[in-house]
Amino acid sequence: MRDLKTCRLAIDEIDGKLLALLNERKEVAADICECKLSQDQKVSDPGREQEKINAIMDRARQIGLPPSFAAAVFRTVIANTVSYEMQYALNRLEHGDVRRSTSVAYLGPKGTYSHVAAMKYLSIYTGGIVEHECKAFDEIVASVETGKTEYAILPIENSSSGSINGVLDVLQDSKISLVGELFAPIDHAVLTYGSSDLTTITDLYSHPQPIEQCSRYIKDFMPGVKIHFMQSTAHAMQEVKRLKDPHCAAIAGHDAGAYYDLMPIMDNIANNVHNYTRFVVASMAPLTLPLSVEAKTSISFTVSKYTPGSLIKVLNEFSTRGINLVKLTSRPSLAQGHATWEEIFFADVQGNLSSPDMQNCMDKIRNYTSSLKILGCYASDEKQKP
Repeated sequence: MRDLKTCRLAIDEIDGKLLALLNERKEVAADICECKLSQDQKVSDPGREQEKINAIMDRARQIGLPPSFAAAVFRTVIANTVSYEMQYALNRLEHGDVRRSTSVAYLGPKGTYSHVAAMKYLSIYTGGIVEHECKAFDEIVASVETGKTEYAILPIENSSSGSINGVLDVLQDSKISLVGELFAPIDHAVLTYGSSDLTTITDLYSHPQPIEQCSRYIKDFMPGVKIHFMQSTAHAMQEVKRLKDPHCAAIAGHDAGAYYDLMPIMDNIANNVHNYTRFVVASMAPLTLPLSVEAKTSISFTVSKYTPGSLIKVLNEFSTRGINLVKLTSRPSLAQGHATWEEIFFADVQGNLSSPDMQNCMDKIRNYTSSLKILGCYASDEKQKP
């Protein structure tokens, strides 16, 4: 029998070989990505990935390894490979080396702020964009999870009205990864079909968010107006166009009115004239960013409600490492079997998940959380936020 020192040396040698093989696998992944780009294929292929896991589990049974162990290891390996391919493809696209198409789901129809944000973010895809208009946030997420679209665009917070709770709720148990963000200016305007006078408007159509964001203007200048809540600003514009009534108006983006033959009779009516919405971009393929990229990491976690100081312990781990939390909010947990009043916290962290400090921080806070989920790491657009 080998002694302990000999065994440890053997393990170290095997681990070195594993690392070398993983690096070799990454080099093959670059070639695979080149093939996908040349054939205009998506980076992530959930069907192929599941077939691979099934084959690995069968092989593990044959050689006496627990299939669940082998599946867990290779899910991590495959996820890392897909992440590498995604970043590789994005680098090629950003440098204009290739033409590629993509697909995206957003809160539609055309003309919504989500639609405008999606087109702006995906403008590097010069091969074309297949658009899927959705009616609800869970439908947008499902579109990516089922492979119908490669990307999803979700509005997650607004500078006037705060977090968009419906999006936070669908992120609780989703399988998607956040791969980008975009801060988009929101220029709310009063839009009508044909020329109208503001004082003659009797009915106002819009999504609840713009109505809330323009509440002061509506109170001061349209006090008697009847408000009609719509699924989106685009639905509001569609309705005003359908009615063709000079007494009806929509609140929506100034430029979006052109999609529906509406004209703005008043611009910049939001309570906050510096009104921005932060959108997040999601995909089934996570990103692993180079350390040189100024990144943001989004996480969700729960702590023991009745253990004093449990949340403070989590926050202290960021503080002691000089890692900045740019956002912290909470929502009621929707998990099955959760305790009454149990909250799930969402945090945006100014830091690259690949950095040693962030890795150490994540490992440490797992000791203080009931659950911890990495929602995604992506290039930060925070510097463009006013």
